[in-house]
Formats: sequence, structure tokens, C-alpha cells
Amino acid sequence: MIQRIVAKMVDVSARYALVVLMLALAAIVASWSYASRLDLRSDFLELLPRDSPGFKAFEHQLGRVGGGASLIVVCESPDRAANERFIDAMSAKLEATLAARKECVAACKGDQACKTSRCGPDLISYVESGSKEVRKFFQDNKWLYADLNDLEDAYDTLDHQIAFRSELVPNLLEDDPPAPSPSHPAPNGGSATGPRHAQEPPPSPEKKPALGLDQYRERWQKQANKNDDFPTGYFATTDGKMLGLRIISKTAGMGDAGGDALLHMVEKMVGEVNPRSFHAEMQVGLAGDIANAMEEKQSIVSDAVWATGTAFVLIMAGLVIFFRSPWSILVIILPAIIGVGCAYSFAMATFGYVNTSGAFLGAIILGNGINYPIVLLSRYREFRARGLPPDQARRDAVWNAFRAELVGASVGGIAYGSLVVTNFRGFSQFGLIGFVGMLLVWLSMIPTVPALLVIIEWIQARLPRWLRDPSPKIDKDGSRGPIIKRIAAFTERRPWVFVGVAAVLSVVTAWKLPQYLHDPWEYNFDNLGSRGSKVHGAGLWSIKAENVFGGKMNVAGAQMLADTPEQTPLLKEQILKNDTADPQGKLVAEIATVDDLLPGTPEEQKKKLEVLERIHDRLTPAVLASMDEAERARVLDIDPPESLRVLAGKDLPALLRRRFEESNGTVGTVFYVKFGPISFSDGHILLRIAKTTDVVVLPDGTMVQTASRSTIFAEMIRSMERDGPLATGASLAAVAVVVLIATASLRGFLVVLGSLMMGVLWMVGGAAFIDMKLNFLNFIALPITFGIGSEYPFNVFDRSRLLGGDVTAALRRTGGAVALCSYTTTVGYGALLFNDNQALQSFGKLAMSGELLCLGAALLVLPSILHIWRQKKKEEVPHDGNVGEPAA
Repeated sequence: MIQRIVAKMVDVSARYALVVLMLALAAIVASWSYASRLDLRSDFLELLPRDSPGFKAFEHQLGRVGGGASLIVVCESPDRAANERFIDAMSAKLEATLAARKECVAACKGDQACKTSRCGPDLISYVESGSKEVRKFFQDNKWLYADLNDLEDAYDTLDHQIAFRSELVPNLLEDDPPAPSPSHPAPNGGSATGPRHAQEPPPSPEKKPALGLDQYRERWQKQANKNDDFPTGYFATTDGKMLGLRIISKTAGMGDAGGDALLHMVEKMVGEVNPRSFHAEMQVGLAGDIANAMEEKQSIVSDAVWATGTAFVLIMAGLVIFFRSPWSILVIILPAIIGVGCAYSFAMATFGYVNTSGAFLGAIILGNGINYPIVLLSRYREFRARGLPPDQARRDAVWNAFRAELVGASVGGIAYGSLVVTNFRGFSQFGLIGFVGMLLVWLSMIPTVPALLVIIEWIQARLPRWLRDPSPKIDKDGSRGPIIKRIAAFTERRPWVFVGVAAVLSVVTAWKLPQYLHDPWEYNFDNLGSRGSKVHGAGLWSIKAENVFGGKMNVAGAQMLADTPEQTPLLKEQILKNDTADPQGKLVAEIATVDDLLPGTPEEQKKKLEVLERIHDRLTPAVLASMDEAERARVLDIDPPESLRVLAGKDLPALLRRRFEESNGTVGTVFYVKFGPISFSDGHILLRIAKTTDVVVLPDGTMVQTASRSTIFAEMIRSMERDGPLATGASLAAVAVVVLIATASLRGFLVVLGSLMMGVLWMVGGAAFIDMKLNFLNFIALPITFGIGSEYPFNVFDRSRLLGGDVTAALRRTGGAVALCSYTTTVGYGALLFNDNQALQSFGKLAMSGELLCLGAALLVLPSILHIWRQKKKEEVPHDGNVGEPAA
């Protein structure tokens, strides 16, 4: 029944060839037009399962504080003044953009549709162009940041100087009043809480300028300036040759669309401001989270286009050379283009985007998918060369290849489908889209290939002879070329040689496997990104931005959140305890909270205010009138103003306060964990950081869902470790079941699966020998190789079955097509080797090696084993021209 249905489909496709072609072209136009709206999301969040604790915690944090990712504008020229003017101009333009959007939103009066259509996306949280407000804040409050003991000493000195000048005490010629005790230094954002000096300072030996307060003024001034890292008010290097401006966005800065839109907007603004108008040598670059993510994303997109284009050209050239016909390109490529377009249309309808691993599916489906029409066209041309008329050759070719093609589509679909059972979206999305693409290539092949054959033969019949394809020819023994003929002869004459070499190679490669498989994962994230971005582009400008900012203004470290401000000190204490308990040593250098920027607790500040009030009261008009103008000015400069009050986090300047503020205005829940000299590219360290800082349990049992960027990378590693073996096992088990059913014999099952396992063993063993680690991209090569790699030995075995067990004839007739299938797939993988993205390079290397090794096992080892293990009784296979080989 199935054979009659397939034959009927072939005849109908041939009879209505133009209709089939028009429908195929319409499907291509429709699918590719729809898929053109597909977005690429290189955000690492898109690789994680949505129900993972790390994803949920990080997403919850983003909802409370926004993305918080930075986009840094860095200008560089030898003229500090020119750099400052450029920063002022860019800041004014950005602030004007923010103000315009704010006015637009207000005019919309809560209408969301109005906000979206008229006001544009809400991309910027705030802009930081300098530290002027920070400097002013600490100048205005420098008295509160002084040490309490120092304030008491200042009051005593002032009191004695006033008494001395009024001749109420004699000149005792004693030592100067002591400086503040070394045990009570003025901390950054705090105050000493030690006891008051037991001994009162001795009286001044003589009249001192400015009532002896000069030394305190200088000390308090220095203390206030400790919190100001940029004395010029601009974010600048010491020599002023590089200045920066920081834009804090509402995106995560991990490759999302909002970050891309902000980057393009700022690039346009930089062009409008025209840096060269400020200085002829001025250069401007963009750095930070958003720029780095965009650089990686552009690298992936450009590499995907380049890889697909290169693979297409090389594959087409191979087809023309093998079939000696440029017309063969149309027959073979049309089903693959339909499959790729429909796969991406499915992605658009299902997801609306593809993640990093799905960006290269086009090249991979193209390379893998054309295997089916290659085998079909090869069978058709072989049957035509043997004298069959076109209509019978079409029917027999489709049915003759149907079993092998169905198995190939099944195991290929299984290879991709096995990834769907995982929770890691980097695997599951890739697998689902690939499964749909491979299935649709196979389904579209059955009607389109016969229709194209009819149309091309009709066209060629009306062309001059020199434009027609040469008539297909095969040797008397059915072989397609000298190479495959020699391989078939060698495996028949010397089967033990090939089996022995394969056994030795298997033992050698298996030797290192136990150690390798114990922990095969790539933990060095420097080996996964773009090489080019490290020496130019965003990577280079990020280095310059680090020279400007250098972790100053309390912005360094991993941002985390407490549920309430009261939890923050408890979390700080617990994280430090977790870090101390790390058996590999401490990672945390310090934890910065909003309290570190305040002049002590409210109680400590009240004590300081009491002393300052006494100092202010002693500086009466009469006392000030007794001094000359210069001396009076210095005293007034240190006279505490009456406006001083207890400061809280909300009183800090915006540049500092916003670092510790949630989107709803809550201050004090945000804190930063700063680490020592460690590499954030080391996955082992990221796992340790995640263990120390993620999901912290307080002493009372309260669980706080803290998260950071390290959480994402650590969760990605854990997901791969969990889902990698699951996908591999599912793929192997499913392929084994299909092979067992398709071969319908123990011998066939063992030789086909054994050939596949040898190829996979050699691939993984080779990776172990060269220490190639597995990552979120190249790991996909393993389940794919199980599927695609089993096609080749099954094709050879199935053809031998159709030929009554004649292995040599089967290899001669099908070996060339199998090699061509492997060539096209290898080219699809090989194009990735020249990409800038290192993760994709590793994927290309591993997948290409697996492809070639599985091909070698199918063409050399499997025939040799079949020759050695001949059945005593040949399989009875009918040869009526439909089921098996057609009559010559």
C-alpha cells in the first residue's frame, strides 16, 4: 500500500510538474518572507530553562532594579578641555532626549499605546556625565564625615584659643593639642565610636591663627575628598586624555533588543555631535555591557551569514562536479531551501526569535538536508544509465531510496529531537527547529524532485546539445568512479586489515575517555567569545573605559538585592561567612552597602551634631569680630552650618544613591559584592561565587533570592552538566531503536550501530587527546552525529540487502553518493572554522571530525565486517523492479 501511494505521488508530481514547482516557489517566498522578521537573541538568559532558580532570581532582580546595564561613551584626545566640551555636549543631548520622552509620556496621560507609538521605547534610566554633585555634597557635609574624637578635639582647641585670646587663661607653654588618635581614624563613610580621650587637651601655648582650626579644616577637607575620585568633576584619567560618560539602561545588557536600540541611538548621537569638531585627533568609542554584548551578537550574525553563504557555494560546486551537471543544483537545493525557510518560519511562529545556538541552523540544515535529494538523484541517474525509461526510473528511484531516506530522516530528526527533552533552551530550541527543518526537507523532496526532473528534461530536450547534461553513465559493475571502486575492492580482499586498524584506533582513543568524560566541560569563557572584540571594537574601548572609571564611585562588584533594607547588613554578614567557609579560599574582598557612604549610624551622627552645634555656638559675632578679614574667612569656612542634619541613604547625591536604589525608590536593599583579584572568565570561580552569594539563608531561616551575572553563567554550566548526558542518551537510544527496526536483523543492527559507535568513539577520543572541551554550542555535535552518522552505514547496509547481500556491489553503487552526502554536511560544519566566535569554531571542529570519522567507518569498516561475517544463508529479497533493484 505504501509503495502504491508513493508511486502515485511521483506520477502526479510528474504530470503536474509546473503546478508543483509553482507551489514550491510560493512556499519558499512565503516562508522566507515570514522568517525574515525573526530576531536573534544572544542573551545568555535565553539559553537557560525558565524554571531554573538562577533564571527566576535574576529575572526577579531585573524587575526590581531594571537591567542596570551600562553603555559607556569614551572620548580620547590630547586636549583635556576639548574632551570636557565633548562630554558636556553629549550629556546635554542625552538629557534633552530624556526630558523630551518624559514630556511625551506625561502628555499621553497613562495611555500605553500612545507611549509606545509616540514616545518610543524607554531605554535609559539615567545619565552620568561627572561627579560635580558628589563633590558638592561631601563639601557641604564634610563636618559629619569627621571623626567624633576629632570634633571633640577641635571644640577643645577652639574653646582654649578663645579663652586665651580673652586672657581668661595664661600661656602655659605646653605642647600642642594632640592630633586624632591613630586608633580612631575617620573611616570612609563612618565614624570612630571609641571613647573620648581621657585627658583633656592642654591649653595652647600661644595665640594661633584661625583659632587653631586650620589643621582641622585641612583634615576634614581631605576626609570629605576621600569619597570623590574625580577632582575635576569629570570622569577622566589623571592626564585628562580620556574622559567617559556612563549611560545606565533599563536592559540587562546581555544581547537583548533594548540594548541594541540604545546602542544605535547613542551611535547616531555621537555622529551628530561630531567629535572631530572639538579636536582633530579626537576618537570616540562605546564600551560596557551593552556594547560588548552587541559586538558578540554582530559577530554571530555576520559569521552565520558568512558560513551559510560559503557552505552554499562549496556545496553547489561539489554537486556539479559529482553529477557533472549544473542542473543537478536545482533538483537538490530546492527541497533544502524549503526546509530551511519553513524551519525558521516555525521558529518565528513558535518563539519569535532564535538564540545563539539556533543562529547557524540554516547552514547545518542545508548541509544535512540535501543528503536526501542527493541519494534520490543518484539512484535516478543510476537507473537511467541502466536503461530504464524516465517514468519508471523516477518511481523505482523514489521507492528504492525510500527505506534508506525514511530511516535517514528518522534518525536525523531524532538527533535534533533528542535535544528537545532537555530543559536547557540552548539545546531544546535548536533541536526543535532542526527537527522540523529536516522533516520538511524529506517531505518536500518526494513531490519536488520528480517534478523538477520532468521540467529540466523537457527544457534540456529543447536546448543545443552543448547545453544539455551528458547522459548518465556507470561502469559494468555499477560503480560511479575509480576511487570508490578501489575502496570496494580493498575491503573485499583485505577486510581484516581495516577491522584491525579500526580496533587499534578504538583502543587508543578509548584510553583517555574515562578521565575526559569525568569533566569534559569548558570553564574558560575567554575561549567561547569573539577573538576580534578583544583587540578592537568594544573590547578595546572597554579597556580604555576601565582606565577612566577603574571601579570607582562604588560601582564595582556584583549587584545583588535584599528583600528589605533591614536585611542588607544580615546578608552582608552571611555572605562573608559563606565566603570564609569556602574550602578553596576566600573570594570576597568587601561588600559595599549604602551605609558605607553615610557618616555613621543615626545615633553616631546625632552625637556629632551635638559637638558641631557647640562649635558653632562658640563662634559668636564678638569672637569673629576680633580677627582680621583673612583669618575670619578661614574660621567661617569651618564653621558648621545650621542646616546640618542626620543623613540617610535618600539624601546622597543621585550619582551614588541610584547605585543602591530600586526602581520604586527604595534605598538600601541594593548592595555590591566586590571580589579580589580573580578571573571572571573562569567557570570554576563563577560556580564558587554562585555557591557563596546565591539564595542566601539568613540565621533566622529566611531565604533571600539573591542573584548576579555570575548566577547566569554558573546556571548555564549546571544546566549543561545536567542535560548534556540526557540528550546524548536519548539520541543514542532512539537511533538504536530505529536502526533495529529498519534493519530487521541482528547482523544489520550490530554492524550499523557498531560502525556508528566507532565513529563517535574516535570523535570524542580525538577531542580528549587534543583537550577540546565541550560547551553550550559544540556539545550539540554529539547527538547530531548519532543521527546523521548512522545514515551512512545504514545506506551501505540497506543497499547490500537489496542486492542480495553483495557488499562490494552495494559499496560501488552507493558509496559515491554517501561520500557526497558527507561532503555537503562537512562543508556546512567546516565553514564555521573560519569564524571569529570561538565557540562556533569548536562546534565546527567537533562536528566535522565526527562527520568524517563516521563516513570512514561506514565506507571502510562496515563493509569489511560484512565481508568477514557473511551469513551462511543469503537473505531472500525479491527483485521485481519495485521492491529491490530494477532489472537492467
